[in-house]
Amino acid sequence: MVNYWWRQYQQSVKGKTISHIAGTQSELSYWQDLLFFNFLFYCLPISFIAVIPGVFMAVNEGYTVIAYVDLISLLLLSIITFSHQIPLKIRKIFIIIIFYTLAIFLINLLGYIGPGVFYLFAITVLIALVFSKRYAYWSILANTLILSFFAAVIRFKLFYSPLNHEYTTGQWIAFSSNLIFLNIILVALINRIFQSLQDTIDTKGHLQQRYKGIFDQSPMPMWIFDTSTLKFLEVNKAAVRHYGYAENEFLQMTIKDIRLDTAISNLEKLVETNRKSGLFYQGDAEHIKKGGERIHVKIESNLLMLDGQEVRLVLATDITDQVKSEREVNKANLKIKRSEASLRAIFESAADGFVLLDHELTIKAFNSKAKGYVQLNKNQTEFEAGRNIYEYIESSKQGYFRSAIKNVFGGEIVEYDRRYRRDATSIQWIRFTLTPVIEDEVVKGVCITGRDVTVRKLYLQNLEDQNKTFREISWMQSHLVRAPLARIMGLIDILKTARDDDFDEAINYILSSAHELDGVINKITVESNTIISKYPIPIDIDPAKSN
Repeated sequence: MVNYWWRQYQQSVKGKTISHIAGTQSELSYWQDLLFFNFLFYCLPISFIAVIPGVFMAVNEGYTVIAYVDLISLLLLSIITFSHQIPLKIRKIFIIIIFYTLAIFLINLLGYIGPGVFYLFAITVLIALVFSKRYAYWSILANTLILSFFAAVIRFKLFYSPLNHEYTTGQWIAFSSNLIFLNIILVALINRIFQSLQDTIDTKGHLQQRYKGIFDQSPMPMWIFDTSTLKFLEVNKAAVRHYGYAENEFLQMTIKDIRLDTAISNLEKLVETNRKSGLFYQGDAEHIKKGGERIHVKIESNLLMLDGQEVRLVLATDITDQVKSEREVNKANLKIKRSEASLRAIFESAADGFVLLDHELTIKAFNSKAKGYVQLNKNQTEFEAGRNIYEYIESSKQGYFRSAIKNVFGGEIVEYDRRYRRDATSIQWIRFTLTPVIEDEVVKGVCITGRDVTVRKLYLQNLEDQNKTFREISWMQSHLVRAPLARIMGLIDILKTARDDDFDEAINYILSSAHELDGVINKITVESNTIISKYPIPIDIDPAKSN
């Protein structure tokens, strides 16, 4: 019941009085008026603590007039408290007049021992709190004049007063000077506090304006929302410009209105989690503009206390283009990986061995056939990426290799053949090709290609040996065959005119030359058969493919 009546009283006083407070929170007068309102709010109910026992004791002690004055003062205080139509400044003046009247009356009757002196002291403090400082100093002057007046009454007995019998002029002046001293000290201190408060208010106002300007003029969308209702409380110009909503439209919306329906449940959980933790938050989200366009944003937010409520200050950075670029890059990377896989497959399935070197001749890559076909040493080992190529070249061949590498870095393509013995009965020929790797018109490395040309080499050697034999056969045909054939032809011409005794002799010569010709032909046949058996032409080899 007590709480109910107290709330009713609070609403009755506060509901109408607060509305009469002029100015803004950045002005000291606003806080002085608010302080006076709180004085009225608490003074009336608490005054009963002084009035009830005061009236009771005054009546018992025969000071009925004091009881009447106390009750009249309480009545006037009540009227002023509930008279909302009276301007606040006039109500202040009425309160000061009431307390001054009460103080003078009580001082005249009770002197130092009565509450009048305390009222006089408190009036100056109250004036210093609810009026500008000049009124407080005028109050000190008024106190000085009042106390001086009572000193004159005591000294000159201007009218009948209990003070004439209780105090001397010296006692009164001594007491009064201490009271005035305390008044001056307290007013000075209160003014100093109020000046510091005004400086703080001004500084706060400047900071608020500064941060408000930063907030409004930021090129990035920013807003403040209530963590309980999720309503937008403030938005800056960049948010209005970027999302397409007017400021008043934003202030009627919640942050759920710019999110996808499927994301609202997670959004509410996230806001609640961040509200409890109070930590800085950073994450990505998908927002919807007024026109329905979806955008990807990076959200950064901090928890703040604004006018007693927990809010979140949010900075939203549009990363839609970045997300699109990342997706395109991912697609490109996927294509590159697929291309790399295809290239690697081609690289591995190639008939040749490949070793790729960088500008420092460090091995960067090689295929599976590199060991068999890029023979750089008698005891060839597996290639390892990161090792220098000279670790695989025997010392006797490094000089030639350095010269070849120098030519390659000069832009030339170097080719040379090397013969290796596989075992005691067979050999292997490898053709090395050193090709410059060019990037931005600069040689950045070397590609070493090794190809097995053993078949081609043996085929060419067979051809050379066959050609040599054919040349010998040709010589025999042109020299050894022609001599007996020429004799036979000459003897035949002799037979045409020979006598009987010469005929038999010519026949013998012809027979001898025929036997000689037959021997030469047999020799040629043997030589040809020897070539065919020694150098058979392989029908499954295409010399053009063994290059």
